[in-house]
Amino acid sequence: MQVAALKPDTKQVKIEVKNLTKRFGDLLVLNRINFHVAQGEFLAIVGPTGCGKTTFLNCLSKLIPTSEGNIFIDGEVADPKRHNISFVFQEPTCLPWRTVRQNVAYGMQIKGFPAAKINERVDFMLDLVGLTETQSLYPNQVSASMVQRITVARAFAVDPDLLLMDEPYGQLDVKLRYYLEDELVKLWQTLKSTVIFVTHNIEEAVYVAERILVLSNKPTNIKAEVNVDLPRPRSLIDPDFVAIRKHVTELIRWW
Repeated sequence: MQVAALKPDTKQVKIEVKNLTKRFGDLLVLNRINFHVAQGEFLAIVGPTGCGKTTFLNCLSKLIPTSEGNIFIDGEVADPKRHNISFVFQEPTCLPWRTVRQNVAYGMQIKGFPAAKINERVDFMLDLVGLTETQSLYPNQVSASMVQRITVARAFAVDPDLLLMDEPYGQLDVKLRYYLEDELVKLWQTLKSTVIFVTHNIEEAVYVAERILVLSNKPTNIKAEVNVDLPRPRSLIDPDFVAIRKHVTELIRWW
């Protein structure tokens, strides 16, 4: 049974996903997925391995076409030529021949932002993520955490209509991941972007998100919606945090 996310009551709906379906030949991967995301909401997506989470994001970003259904931004069919859709991939995607500053500016340059606006925005983003002092260095001259911060700063810099994140911290060690998750939440709170964050790590989802959608096995649909109404900063040993993590784990474990 498909359980669709409810339309947020207190915030304007920014993103609508209607009957999103994806087939590869005879293989049905995504099966009529429906949900809403509010303006400025941080939504996490979790699900079992192999359920199609990355395919799901690729469809949302328009990197691949849907078989049926569509995604709407502010009531219009999502179009990368008209809307700012940012994507942070699992692997860092810094351009090695560009400095830290030039990497952060890259998305805005592609989108045709005025030069003055780019410089102002890059200065702001570098300060926000603590990269001002390293802005003239190249990606191979900074740490792994800085490389990922460059990628995230570049994605936020274009003031995206929708920011999609595909397990961006999955390959980092635990201590570094928590540090960057805290930084991500602060960025989101400051810039008020609308974020869809895909992860296989349930604890990470509970830590960063306001709401979690749990995907089923293939053919994938939304099995459940879990609200994460916890104060920030969040504590991993808070009984309410533990209870939500356990609940989401059980939703994924039992089919």
